[in-house]
Amino acid sequence: MSQIESITELQSQLAHLERHVTEQDAEFYQLAKRLDALSQLVQRQQAQLSALSSGGVAGAGDMPANEKPPHY
Repeated sequence: MSQIESITELQSQLAHLERHVTEQDAEFYQLAKRLDALSQLVQRQQAQLSALSSGGVAGAGDMPANEKPPHY
């Protein structure tokens, strides 16, 4: 293999690796956005659970959590 062929092969491999790194960066960015959205969802659900356990949710019908609904 001549030096020119070796250099060409190395340049080809470098271009492939650069494209791969760029694709990985984009994927990590998307994953970070999804993680942020899921974290916010978990925080909202925790707040809702806290509100339910303290009985402070509007529209709950002022029914205690351990009381069966009227249709039972």
